Amino acid sequence: MLKKFCLSLFVFLLLIAAWEVATIRLPNLRFVLPAPSKILLALVQWRSRFFFHSMATAKEMLGGFLLATLCAFPLAWSMLRFKVTRTLLQPIFIIIQCLPMFALAPIMVIWFGWGYTAIVLPTMLMIFFPLTLNIYQGFKATPGELLDFFKVNEATHLQTLFKLHLPWALPHIFAGFRISAAIAGIGAVAGEWAGAQKGLGILMLESRRNIDLEITFGALLCLTCMSTLLYGTILLLETLIVRYRYLKLPKLTLAFLKRRKKGLVLPLFLCLFCIFGCNSKESNRVDLLLDWLPNQNHIPLYVGIEQGFFQEMGIDLKIQKMHDNGGVISYLTSKQTDLAIYHLPGTLRAAGYGADLKIVGYLIKKPLRCLIYHADPAVVHPCDLSGKRLGYCIGGPDTSFLDFLLDQGKISDYDKRNVSVDLISAMGTKQVDFIYGGFWNIEPHLLSSFGVTTDYFKIEELNVPPYPEMIILANANSRFGQAPFTGAFQKALQRSIDFCKQEPEQAFASYARANPDKRKKTLRWETVGWQETLPILAEDQVADLEMIQSFHDWQVEQKIVSRRIEPSSLL
Repeated sequence: MLKKFCLSLFVFLLLIAAWEVATIRLPNLRFVLPAPSKILLALVQWRSRFFFHSMATAKEMLGGFLLATLCAFPLAWSMLRFKVTRTLLQPIFIIIQCLPMFALAPIMVIWFGWGYTAIVLPTMLMIFFPLTLNIYQGFKATPGELLDFFKVNEATHLQTLFKLHLPWALPHIFAGFRISAAIAGIGAVAGEWAGAQKGLGILMLESRRNIDLEITFGALLCLTCMSTLLYGTILLLETLIVRYRYLKLPKLTLAFLKRRKKGLVLPLFLCLFCIFGCNSKESNRVDLLLDWLPNQNHIPLYVGIEQGFFQEMGIDLKIQKMHDNGGVISYLTSKQTDLAIYHLPGTLRAAGYGADLKIVGYLIKKPLRCLIYHADPAVVHPCDLSGKRLGYCIGGPDTSFLDFLLDQGKISDYDKRNVSVDLISAMGTKQVDFIYGGFWNIEPHLLSSFGVTTDYFKIEELNVPPYPEMIILANANSRFGQAPFTGAFQKALQRSIDFCKQEPEQAFASYARANPDKRKKTLRWETVGWQETLPILAEDQVADLEMIQSFHDWQVEQKIVSRRIEPSSLL
């Protein structure tokens, strides 16, 4: 036994050593796989942040596990007793299990808002199916002769359940618990990626977008340890209850029910209330949804909160992180957020499809989009990118805007690949030669921090008329789209922008304090980008109707949008 353990340990250490050497010999691996020594160092140095996010994820895992258990037992029992219930529920279980939780989680946010419920429900749904079926199969495996014996002795349904079905089904029940423990973490991460502001899933996502992969893998290791701990705890309980029967669970449960039949409803109600009742929102709070993860374009918002500019205008502003900018408009129109940062091209498109939107503020009134390419003296004009590989990330399947840019730049024979959010990794590993979907004040500086030299062509060089890139939207039918609020909000926002221009270092420090998960190496390149962002921050909050009208007419003319609207309706 000891020899096998030593052999396994040796093989494990050998693999770790090979991993470490590979990261040294192959520099491109730093974009996809950090060295194990750096992961361990990050775990030690950032242990407080890892603990903070681990506790948030643990709460979600346990909440989903508890909710799934509360639902699984009565449904499994009803499936056993009633054929109609079994016939109806089994197809529903299969449909639920076939739904990808990562796609279902954003819908939960739209239904239940930003909070614990929207995160714990995907966790519960992922656990629910295997747990219910395991319990049902355990109940069903009860021998018929024992059931007949209980019937002859006129046992009640409750006695039959707790004295016969439950003890007989314990191995199946714990098998379901073990499966649930193994996948609870996946469900929690799915929920976090849709609508959480903290948790290991959020830490993984943010660090991955910043190519801070030591933190990404450290969070993954924490999630693995938590799932293993939950699995081990269930395995220990199974050993005590099923194998050695140190804990007489069925008898204890039945005794509790006999004494507390009336008092049982209250604990269950309190449990469900804790899960579903944690989403209350203060009446004066104003939620603002970012267009992306926090970056230097958002600094004035954090400054306005810390300096109290918004509070002085009676606005208790709360910033919500966004991990998929393609869903910003849906959250706004469904009133799951009060305000949202977005860009004008997408706003005009959404308005064309009937979304009632109102522009209530401006962060940056210039386009930030560009084609970023590996610096090469041979690339002087956009047409020199012909024959190269393009990686792109856009908020939706429509590539008409990108196709126009490529056509205007006379870029031909390109290999176009949708790399989603992995723009930086694709460029760093040279899977693509140029990218679209980034901003010229962000991605080039991130790539530069890894020693990747790039250059870019702004979209204005490709015959795109000017437009405001970073605008703040409200639902036109809400109070946040009406004059009393918009006037106060614009005044506070412009004060924040003016403060940033006067005290740029203090403004950046406010941003760093508001985002404690950003490490020094991330803040270092963001500081450079911040200096480039300062001159393009909005000079005022006055709407330029002529610019917006001109840009909309151009989109219609180029058939980038097919539905004409009246841009003045947005102002």
